[in-house]
Amino acid sequence: MHYHASSADETNAMFDWSYCPLVVRPRGAADGFSFDLTVVELGPLMVGELAYGVDVSTGLGYLDAYQLNVPLIGEVRARQHGTETAAGPGWATLFRPTGAVAQPLISGGSHQIVTKIDASALEAALAQLLGHPIQGPVRIPLGNDLTTGQGRGLIRLLRFLHAELGNPDGLIQQPLVASRLWSCVLTGVLLATDHQYRAELAGTAKPSRPRHVKLAIDTMEADPGRPITVHDLARSAGVSVRALQEGFHQHTGMSPMTYLRRVRLTRAHDDLRRLDGHAWTVTEIARRWGFVHMGRFADAYRAQYGDQPSRTLHLHD
Repeated sequence: MHYHASSADETNAMFDWSYCPLVVRPRGAADGFSFDLTVVELGPLMVGELAYGVDVSTGLGYLDAYQLNVPLIGEVRARQHGTETAAGPGWATLFRPTGAVAQPLISGGSHQIVTKIDASALEAALAQLLGHPIQGPVRIPLGNDLTTGQGRGLIRLLRFLHAELGNPDGLIQQPLVASRLWSCVLTGVLLATDHQYRAELAGTAKPSRPRHVKLAIDTMEADPGRPITVHDLARSAGVSVRALQEGFHQHTGMSPMTYLRRVRLTRAHDDLRRLDGHAWTVTEIARRWGFVHMGRFADAYRAQYGDQPSRTLHLHD
């Protein structure tokens, strides 16, 4: 989708229903004002290219998502949570989903790749990488140096998405490719920025899981859709329920039944992506993998994958 406006009022109205409720003000004379936004939805992401023709300032009372802004040309000054930063090529800003946001300056002629990230999707991706639940939100700093190492890789990935924005037949329009790309972006953001889990995420591999934990996981993986209790898992592993629970908490960071729910969600997600939405329903797929309460299944699915199960099922119709 492409949006164009030639006045601040028109831009504000456009932002309010298309991207986020933002107030834009020219910093000087409004002559020559222009606003352009090209945007595409990519699973839990909304990726766009944003450009202004004159210097502007912006204000936002709240933001319900993380937002990563990577200037390609020009200068941006930003403020959130009492912190200020200046950004330009190679230096990005990232707004958190809480607290007012201000950008006292976005220079005229600037171009930015702006990526709005569903908060639950980023937090679920981090929990999956760590192997245990997290206490959100992820506290990523406002200013982020992306000029070295993994930061450069993230910029290259975002530049690829940026280059594909205007291509209706491009790879990002293919659901099988899109799901992998947005997953890579989430992982890239978590690896390329600093936050309270950064050291753990970059740490060495965890110790090998003990035999009874592996046996229980094998039992889950073999047929996760059948009714399984923690007692069944303990019996298959040859240990007590307490020993099994302690082993899972130590080596996976979660309980055996939470781990089983993750396995079931993964299987359901795979089916929702590959099965025919005209021949299968979300309820049938959920029940196939052991979910009996559809509301809880939808909530867990949205938290893990940043989308509704029905939307995933019908993406390839």
